[in-house]
Amino acid sequence: MSGRERPRGRLPEGRVRTLFEVDRPDRVLATGGVLLVILTYLAVLDRIVVVADGSGSVPVLAALSLAGGTALARLVRPRWALVCFLALVAVGTQQYVASLPATVALGENLGPFVGDTVSLLTGMSILRIINADIWALTLTPAPTVFAWYLAVRRRYVAGAAVAGSTLGLLVLTGDAGATTTLLGAVGVAAATGFGTVEATPTAVDASRRSVLVGLGGAVVGASVLDVVPSERAGVGGDGLGGFGGDATTTEANLLADSESLQIQGSISLSPTVRFRVESERVGYWRALSFDRYSGRGWIRTGEMEPYDGTTAPPPGPAERVRQEVTLAGQLGRLPALWKPVEVDVPASVDAYQDGSLAPTRSLREDESYTVTSARSEATPADLRSAPEQYPDSIEQRYLALPGDFPSRVADRTADIVGDAATAYDVANRVEAWLEANRDYSLDVDRPGGDIADQFLFEMDAGYCTYFATTMVAMLRTQDIPARFTVGYTPGERVGESSWVVRGFDAHAWVEVYFPGYGWQQFDPTPAGPRRLNEQQRLEQARLSDEDNVDTNETGPGEWSPTPTPTATPETTVSSGDRTATAIPQRSGVAPPGLSESDPTTPTPTPGGAAGSVTSEQAALAVVALAGGVAALRLAGIDELAYRAVWLRYQPRNSPLEDVERAYARAEYALEARTRTRRPDETVRQYAAAVGDEPFQRLARLYERAMYAETASESDADDAVELAAVVVGS
Repeated sequence: MSGRERPRGRLPEGRVRTLFEVDRPDRVLATGGVLLVILTYLAVLDRIVVVADGSGSVPVLAALSLAGGTALARLVRPRWALVCFLALVAVGTQQYVASLPATVALGENLGPFVGDTVSLLTGMSILRIINADIWALTLTPAPTVFAWYLAVRRRYVAGAAVAGSTLGLLVLTGDAGATTTLLGAVGVAAATGFGTVEATPTAVDASRRSVLVGLGGAVVGASVLDVVPSERAGVGGDGLGGFGGDATTTEANLLADSESLQIQGSISLSPTVRFRVESERVGYWRALSFDRYSGRGWIRTGEMEPYDGTTAPPPGPAERVRQEVTLAGQLGRLPALWKPVEVDVPASVDAYQDGSLAPTRSLREDESYTVTSARSEATPADLRSAPEQYPDSIEQRYLALPGDFPSRVADRTADIVGDAATAYDVANRVEAWLEANRDYSLDVDRPGGDIADQFLFEMDAGYCTYFATTMVAMLRTQDIPARFTVGYTPGERVGESSWVVRGFDAHAWVEVYFPGYGWQQFDPTPAGPRRLNEQQRLEQARLSDEDNVDTNETGPGEWSPTPTPTATPETTVSSGDRTATAIPQRSGVAPPGLSESDPTTPTPTPGGAAGSVTSEQAALAVVALAGGVAALRLAGIDELAYRAVWLRYQPRNSPLEDVERAYARAEYALEARTRTRRPDETVRQYAAAVGDEPFQRLARLYERAMYAETASESDADDAVELAAVVVGS
């Protein structure tokens, strides 16, 4: 009899393994952890392709890569799998190099390739690369195949290392957000924790502890990411902003980062004096522009090169205007009238492909620079007559929209522009419609979807980034090249040709390309309400005695506005066939038709996502749930729960297995109430010792079934009924 009996214990050890199989769920969870990390970086790569190219090819390529990894796991050893991985890396590199601008020799292409690689490793977003879609597609196969190969081969830690390194690169470039990073950390924790489980209780407990610690670290890391603002989302960036560390102001949001701009929700105004301009002509002091729209913000693509002393003027008639700018604090930009062609700066200068210039270091307080701009003198008639055949380089960069951009924006735009015959008339109608149909407000909830779509259909109000973003997107749906531009409005006039510019003058507007005349300015943001908010913010700062809001030339009541139009050669900014003076209203003088409402208590505007669950919150909930499950496993609650169900519920199988399990259940219940069966004690002896009559009958059925190695249906029915009596008694 003893030779036929199962391993001894409260629940026969062999039977626990067969029914519960502790190692198999851990393997499934480890494999799932590797897959989760793979899916997180694939999601980032897919978004890069969608934003940069408009075609979602990553899912298909990823499915083929996973299938390839599965096949390799069954066919080749790790050594040859590594060879396949390196081959895929080489093929991907070759494809990306081949996509770079054609040159005479391959060696000339390797320069941009190496430069891009170094820039990415030092934090440059992949989306800043013009052919970012090709880069993302060439990155997809190699790590996916190899990481999944290792997971299928049960080398979970190695698989997590490959997938985690790929995700780490995307975190380094800033393309993987906090949610993605968090989910990737969960996957790595699961793969490394559950993937090291062995067949001993000590190893299982250690694995569970490591998973729990990993999940806790992921939650803490996510909390830090949620509290500490991203460099690309606010102040920091390239270190050239100098905006006082307040990422909630329009100035910091628009100008702190030269690489990307994330559109925010509610925002504030900074009254701090930034610089003083001496110029015979006035206009918007342009700093830089962004060309790639992500649906949530803007990215600036293209390379920069050292400034060689001059840049090409815009096509068409232009007037040369000299400006002298003196800084009132640190500044990392060179604001100037468009288009700057010559600059004299006490620092080296970089020239960007969008035509803007920037110093390689932040300029300091009281430093000055002079810039000469070639200011376009194109008239509305000139722009209406401009041809509508655009250079390929302009179409490639300034007509692109994300692949998932809502089509209803194009439909609404077509309705708005109606029978407009020229690109100029289309731009003019879109500008006028936005200015007339959307209110200006700094107090908005950032929408959850595409910014342009939400502002056009779901929101009633916004500030300059919303107006400019929406206009650019609308024009691109009509095949009109446009870009998102930032800088400063003219500021406060303090003399015949002198202007003081504050932080709240930071602004975003639109530039539209016209062949033969270059980039022309449009501004759909309502000017009156914007200026009123700025004036009231300045008054508030003066009443609160805030620092650096005035100079010796400014201050309430110290001078009068220019008395006659002829005293200063005012420049007008074209907006269709109407003109609006570029000289702002004097502080404290409200534009006609506007009341002196209190800007500190703005009216909330609809269209936001207040009360909804953000993706970050959902991810934290997933991690909390996973951490809770891991904690329960660490405490052994999962096994206790399983045994509780196993003890009281018996699904039917074959008669012999039914009798065997019925006896195991009953013996487990009796051991909990009486004593454990001794190693030298037979089933019959133990049944007689405990004195439970139903258990004695069950023991006889169990003995007969084990000796005969068979049992009838009636024996199984009796055994299950007797076990239920013993367990329930």
